[in-house]
Amino acid sequence: MKNIGKAFLFVVIILLLAGSGYEAQNLALAGWNSVTEYSSPYLFSLPATASTAPLTDRVVLIVVDGLRLDASQKMPELNGLRQQGADLVLRVGQPSLSYPSWTVIVSGAWQEISGVTTNWYEGTVMVNNIFQIAREAGKPAVVAGSLGWRKLFGPYLTSVMAVNEPEEETAPPEEWAKMDEETLHLALEALDQYDTGLVLIHFGGTDALAHNFGGISTEYINQVQTVDRYIGRIVGRLDWEKDTLIITADHGHIDAGGHGGWEESVLNVPLVMVGKGIRRGVYTARLQADIAPTVAALLGLPYPTHSQGAPLLEVLEASAEVKGVKGLNAALQLVGFYDAYANTLGIGTFAGEVLEKHRENLARGEEGAMAAFWKALNAAAGKARARRLWRERLYRLPVALAIALIPLCYLLTCRRRWRCLLLPAGFALLYFVLYNILFFGRGYEWSLSLFSFEEQIEAFFKARMVDAALSVAAAALLLAIISWKKSPLETAERVVTFSFVVWYLLLLQVDFFYWLYNIRFDWTLPDLKLGFKYYMDLLQMIPTGPLAVILTPLALFIGWGIRKLRSRAAT
Repeated sequence: MKNIGKAFLFVVIILLLAGSGYEAQNLALAGWNSVTEYSSPYLFSLPATASTAPLTDRVVLIVVDGLRLDASQKMPELNGLRQQGADLVLRVGQPSLSYPSWTVIVSGAWQEISGVTTNWYEGTVMVNNIFQIAREAGKPAVVAGSLGWRKLFGPYLTSVMAVNEPEEETAPPEEWAKMDEETLHLALEALDQYDTGLVLIHFGGTDALAHNFGGISTEYINQVQTVDRYIGRIVGRLDWEKDTLIITADHGHIDAGGHGGWEESVLNVPLVMVGKGIRRGVYTARLQADIAPTVAALLGLPYPTHSQGAPLLEVLEASAEVKGVKGLNAALQLVGFYDAYANTLGIGTFAGEVLEKHRENLARGEEGAMAAFWKALNAAAGKARARRLWRERLYRLPVALAIALIPLCYLLTCRRRWRCLLLPAGFALLYFVLYNILFFGRGYEWSLSLFSFEEQIEAFFKARMVDAALSVAAAALLLAIISWKKSPLETAERVVTFSFVVWYLLLLQVDFFYWLYNIRFDWTLPDLKLGFKYYMDLLQMIPTGPLAVILTPLALFIGWGIRKLRSRAAT
């Protein structure tokens, strides 16, 4: 009867493991969709700040798609502009994809605020942006380049001079070079037609060639140099007495060509500013969100109301009085946004208190006052956000502990507990060694930058499930082979316990992420590196749990087969 009871327990555990694979699939889909379909709760309407005195007539903003910082430092025309004007490095937000980064550039709102988290975003961007503000102020807001800008910002633009884009994966380098050449001609036409306001020029061929051939490939570098010459052509149409030129990138690339993740070559991009209203110098690194408020300050426009960035006042050539007005207006915009942010999250307002400590210095236009205020405000916002996170973690803690502790009940049923667990646990660790060799040994990281094309995503995830299945099968079959002398019940116990320990160790990692960030994200985005790992852990659970249904009887068959062969050999 005791053996029957244990056999029944093993069957129950196997069925639970099989069912866990289905639930892991549901959780993986929920987590993925919660990021890709993230709905921002911060799209509230806010009052605009006042206009200020313009420092320039026209801002020309060039976005070289996918331009790595190191590649930009080998561009002769751009290096000449660096020496004439302001030279900075910007930090990009995550996910570091094109549509999300474009939105940051023109709104100053990070992905968590804008709700633009992928290149699959549909519809008009809802956060307030510099195009919208320029149009409302009666100034032109023009784009020359990718049709994607029309998709995202069409209602706010005076004109979109869009290029024809080739098929990304199949077009030869010549097609992308031709597209950037067409962009140049449209840009020159836009500059001739609009001598005030904001003209954004987007070169996309560099990004496509990095995707197709790699971020250090000859094809990519050649196109970067071509775009550099185009920048020289554009500079020839500008008048530094009336125009300001800003050159930046939406993101960089890893050597293999992807982006979207956290790698330094992806997150660090150039910012070069030259012309009217710009003070020459090399400045400390800042954030991509600072571009939009800086453009607003240059054109004398109200600041984008959802902006989390700060105008680069230290870069601007203006009197302390002018900087004082612009800085105080920017501070009021940030206070208004963060008060609404805090009210949305129910965490208590904090921005006004920070402003009072810095108001006097801001109003006087002191050097570094804006940067000091923004740093203090950002620290206060981070603490407030952390309080909300930890409050939710405290609420989730009982559930997380239950998820972690309840499965231990099975392990406590093992006879000779540690002797019963030691060998299956050792082979469970072998599973993780095998799986991680297959993952990291191929040069993979927990990063969206693994994908050069969106079409690769599904195939990659399926392949990782195959890796998990192969790894767990290999470890289980080795365990079965060394267990051939054991009785069928003891062999079954070993293999079931092995499958359970693999599943449990994956569950603990998934449970830890759940405690940190939940399984759905309705007010904040999780750390996307940990989020990618969480997704990988769930993908491993999809095959490893259900495979216990096959591996246990297969292990019994292997033991029987080995005993049979040895019996025949003995006779």
